[in-house]
Amino acid sequence: MQVRELRRQEILPALHLIWEVFIKDVAPSYTPEGIEEFQRTIKYGTILSMCENREITMFGAFEGTELIGTISVKNTGHILLFYVRSSFQGQGAGRRLFQTVYNYCIHQLKVSRITVNAAPKAVPKYIRMGMHPVMPEQYIRGMSYTPMEMALSVPANAVSDSYMYQGAASQERRADSGRALIIAASVIAGLFLILLLIACFTFVVIQSSHIRSRETERYDDGYYDDYGGYDDGYDNDYYDYPDDVEYLQGLDSVAEKIGNNLSYNLGEDSYDVLDMEKQNTNIEFSVEFPVIDGLEEDVEEKVNVLLKECAMESVKELYLEPSEELKEKVIMAEYPMLTSFVRYKVCYASEELLSVAFEDTSYRGSYEDYTENLRTVNINLRNGTLYQVKDIVELDDEFVELWLDKMREDERDKRIFSELSRREIKETLAGNSMDGVYVINFFLDRDGIHIGYDLNYKEDSLNYTDYEWLLVSFKKSEIEKYASGSEFWNDWR
Repeated sequence: MQVRELRRQEILPALHLIWEVFIKDVAPSYTPEGIEEFQRTIKYGTILSMCENREITMFGAFEGTELIGTISVKNTGHILLFYVRSSFQGQGAGRRLFQTVYNYCIHQLKVSRITVNAAPKAVPKYIRMGMHPVMPEQYIRGMSYTPMEMALSVPANAVSDSYMYQGAASQERRADSGRALIIAASVIAGLFLILLLIACFTFVVIQSSHIRSRETERYDDGYYDDYGGYDDGYDNDYYDYPDDVEYLQGLDSVAEKIGNNLSYNLGEDSYDVLDMEKQNTNIEFSVEFPVIDGLEEDVEEKVNVLLKECAMESVKELYLEPSEELKEKVIMAEYPMLTSFVRYKVCYASEELLSVAFEDTSYRGSYEDYTENLRTVNINLRNGTLYQVKDIVELDDEFVELWLDKMREDERDKRIFSELSRREIKETLAGNSMDGVYVINFFLDRDGIHIGYDLNYKEDSLNYTDYEWLLVSFKKSEIEKYASGSEFWNDWR
């Protein structure tokens, strides 16, 4: 059995495991409201964003390549989403997952205690793992839980960083070590007791200005037990991350530019499917896209169609109009999956131009076929014209060299796209994707214009890279010398 941090592409299968175990073992004791709330809190987009921002970290237990259990921990040391597949319960997977989180809290989070809100039947399990109740049983929204915690006795600098690969060490050995350290530290602690009391008093005075109490902050966020649980939405009040782009990834790093007092409104729509009838195939789609209101009727309809079609590209291919080849792939797959999760960002909006980027995470027939795609829409809002790179830039040799130099400089890899000739690069910039491998995109934002590929290398390709997409940035002053005669350039301000 191996326990490690989950990779991005493993988060969705983990959520499916959680849902399957929840429906079987936990949902029968829930009210319909509780089931609906739980389903909302494990929405893929929400969990993925929290993992990318390091608000939570997810770990998985694997038997070979099979995911058999999962556990998550907030960056405050609070355990949640602790589930083990029914057929593997009672075989040590839960303890191994717990031990991994214990080590992670010491080495990485450097917290002094871990907490959990345990369902009544899980309390004895947590006691055996070393945790103890700190409040009486609580009751909220038709569910009971007991707040529990555990002090971390191992100092943060006493263990190596290989926390996610360590097995379950003996709790008794750890306790003995902790007692020895406590005895040695007690003499020093006595010398500083008075200073600590003064410091604590000062801390309490400062904290008294906070509206929420520490106990509420620690425990008022739902509960999770070993194999099922509940959470009320992962209150983001606990986290204070800076807005610097360098802490963000993907669409979150885009510095949007939205005009003031626009004559139209930007709303949102979504397409959602969760097909629970096909028990052998995971079928789930959650696609978000913007909707515009306030343009001339014919233009408005055209714009909204373009936006929805771009967002729904994978849904159409995987679900609405699947090919015979895809159907065969699903039939032959050991773990068949048809999913697409799409989120978007309006990167640039003015009276004349709208630039939107869509980030699509999908499983295209099986668990093994995981992809991430970037698609963009850039529209003239006066007439509904959809702009491509070839429409706005003269793709001459000088521009191709500039684009390629910037791409290689940014990635610090002089060999990137060396498999393409200059003629082929020019063709791909003009829209020839070379069988879907090099899909050209661009979008506008506050910093300028970004042009590059959504990459779809085959894994056995010699040119395969971990990059899902690559773009380079141009200030308007850098690129306008290559401008085409399109009215786009008069509208981009």
